[in-house]
Amino acid sequence: MKKSNNKLLVCKGINNAVSILGSARFNIEYIDVLREGKAINDDKIKTYLKSFNITILEKEQFYKKYPDGRTQGIVIGFKGKLIENNLPDFDNEKDICLLALDQIEDPQNFGQIIRTAECAGINGIIFPKHHSAPITESVLQVSQGAFANMPLYEVTNLNHEILQLKKSEFWIIGLENSINAKPWYEVEFSGKTVIVVGSEGRGIRHKVLKSCDFIATIPMQGKTNSLNVSAAVSAVAFERIRQLQKG
Repeated sequence: MKKSNNKLLVCKGINNAVSILGSARFNIEYIDVLREGKAINDDKIKTYLKSFNITILEKEQFYKKYPDGRTQGIVIGFKGKLIENNLPDFDNEKDICLLALDQIEDPQNFGQIIRTAECAGINGIIFPKHHSAPITESVLQVSQGAFANMPLYEVTNLNHEILQLKKSEFWIIGLENSINAKPWYEVEFSGKTVIVVGSEGRGIRHKVLKSCDFIATIPMQGKTNSLNVSAAVSAVAFERIRQLQKG
């Protein structure tokens, strides 16, 4: 599924539909719409549907086909390439930020990270081929369509790619609880940066952490000692935006 352009994928809901229908990356195989449902009355959806063949289903037909009910009245089957295996040349880029996921194995977290990263202007997500959540329909669904606008790079050796990016003048910033870490708002995120996050259980692997130029942390103020990884990504990614806007 991860590399094939011919695998049929299915996504549900208005946000996913808007992103898929608005992208030239995908071939639309079918669109099922609930008559008198939420989607068919959505202005953006109505605009897109004029350009595609759709199947309008009555309530009984629609819910028999999609019994889980979490569709907002639209389901799209599509094909297309979701993942790249080679990073592009970033030599001429200036303010660019990539996100490296070190063994994020929970699909809900992965999907939410894609959504957060796209909203925060991250330029691409790098993740390892092994010991990572695969790009499944669950991941796509949680991303709420952000996958359509977010470059996803699956690599064989994450640490190797990070070292190659360092050669291209990227600063590597690991997000980790450590006595040597700086508060995230004291770390500079401008220029060419890679933000590295690890799994909630194990954090960033030692060899990847050694490749980082800086370590940032988000100090906890309550009794819980850690944030969900997608929440941590959100804090850091939007701190970067704040810094860039401040100049």
